[in-house]
Amino acid sequence: MDIESLFAQLHALPSIPKVAQELIQQFDNPSSSLESVARNIERDPVIAAKVLRLANSPRFRGSREAVSVEDAAMRLGFNTLRTLVLASAMTGAFKVDTGFDLKGFWIGSFRVASIARGLAKQLKLDTDAAFTCGMMHNIGELLIQTGAPDFARRMNRSPKREAAAHAAEETLQLGFGYPEVGAELARRWQLPELIQHAIAFQARPTQAPGDNRYARLVAQAVAVAQCIEQDGVSEHARQNLQGPLFEEVDLDKLFEALPAVLEADKAFAELLG
Repeated sequence: MDIESLFAQLHALPSIPKVAQELIQQFDNPSSSLESVARNIERDPVIAAKVLRLANSPRFRGSREAVSVEDAAMRLGFNTLRTLVLASAMTGAFKVDTGFDLKGFWIGSFRVASIARGLAKQLKLDTDAAFTCGMMHNIGELLIQTGAPDFARRMNRSPKREAAAHAAEETLQLGFGYPEVGAELARRWQLPELIQHAIAFQARPTQAPGDNRYARLVAQAVAVAQCIEQDGVSEHARQNLQGPLFEEVDLDKLFEALPAVLEADKAFAELLG
């Protein structure tokens, strides 16, 4: 099988709703206001409902209930709104029936995205681009689950592997892994080349064409997420991250920020639940 055959197996290319696409572009426009973003959110009842639900959750609720999207948007702010819109658009685009833990997948993707955003802030890179790269880093896995279900069911029954080993097994069995598939989906969705390359070259960032900093960032975020999943936010996890990949990263500063990332995971899990 090749990637073209995989995409041909799909009944239709997963699509991001038009309103969500417009919102993502709007968040990237420095002249956008929260009021104009709120007006766009109101056009999508699903996203609007999630925005109101989150704004009225214990984490964000103020002294009174948010009763309008504009009120909710003001309470949540640009960063949280952008996260919510991106997550809502992407989680709604995929349905799988292979025994795959879809909720666990999205929580894991969100964790990598949050870590990537924290790393980007430390390394003075675009935090929004870093978050999007992290959120989409393994999106190709969902297309493999959908387009190669028999193979996916066998993989889902096997013990969980680290990301690199998982992609290598897919490449051995299918001829491609989730990074290549995800990059091709990003290309078909007409997302920036920066995001395409970050997804495609996450396991070999030095080979990424042009600016390879975001591919390296994704590799770092995935490694951190795997370490804290196994060992928690611990000294042992921090020690396991020593090496060339992290030579420009202040690991002490990063680990100080990780408890907040894990707390955000819980809020995101509730949103999906």
